[in-house]
Amino acid sequence: MKIINFGSLNIDIFFRVNHIVRPGETISAQSIEKRAGGKGLNQSVALAKVFDKVYHAGSIGMDGAFLKDYLTGEGIDTRFIRESDIPTGNAIIQVDDKGENSIVLYKGANFDNDKEYIDEVLSNFDKNDILILQNEINNMDYIIKKGSEKEMKLVLNPSPITDEIKNFDFNKIDLLLVNETEAKEISKCDDIEKCIDYFRENYPNLKIVITLGERGSIFVSKDSKVCQNAYKVEAVDSTGAGDTFTGFFVAEFYQNNDIKKCLEFATKASALSVTKQGASISIPSMKEVEKFNGDIL
Repeated sequence: MKIINFGSLNIDIFFRVNHIVRPGETISAQSIEKRAGGKGLNQSVALAKVFDKVYHAGSIGMDGAFLKDYLTGEGIDTRFIRESDIPTGNAIIQVDDKGENSIVLYKGANFDNDKEYIDEVLSNFDKNDILILQNEINNMDYIIKKGSEKEMKLVLNPSPITDEIKNFDFNKIDLLLVNETEAKEISKCDDIEKCIDYFRENYPNLKIVITLGERGSIFVSKDSKVCQNAYKVEAVDSTGAGDTFTGFFVAEFYQNNDIKKCLEFATKASALSVTKQGASISIPSMKEVEKFNGDIL
């Protein structure tokens, strides 16, 4: 089994601020840093903490060569990353004193993935290999279609929510990971239990994980429901916490049939990630997760 993450690659510019800037307001930042980022990149780093055959595909500009080097240093196979004439995707991230964040994205080269390139990448993978997707690149509906035709196991984290999601065939997805807001937006339901009913009725073969912040997370399939409480930690920066959860859960899920252990494992990793600043650089190691004995909220 191989895991290919066809995902975004961003240059993240972090501004540390007292509070998230309000409309019409100008404030001074306490610090500024440039780091490797993007939901795709973050999730690949998290996956590689658990699984040793992780590949990343996606597009960068001439200004993004360090992102490829960074992933290589994290043990990820980057042979399928290609260089575009368009500048690398960028994210402007504000992080306040409470650890909350606000993000503005520039798509850049993340939206320069043509069908020929997609076909070329996927030709290297086979039935039951894992294809992981977020919603920060273009041609998502085509990637889903081609991955399904190859009988790969498709994993989707449909963030950020956009109108394009209406074109996605969720019947082709094996595992969907969403937060509470995303679940409600996709299902058009205002209650989590109603969201669960919606997915079960419309996509009976779909497996779903819904993260609920301080209320933990829920795994749902057509015949099971497993809940997991969150862990109490002192949050410094929540950037990348969801990506950490996704990477750890996915890597463990396709190797371990114990859903409860998979949820607990991913929840611990996510909790540890918010205790450090940054996105990919805050993702804990396997040893750190295994040693973690935090209190349940």
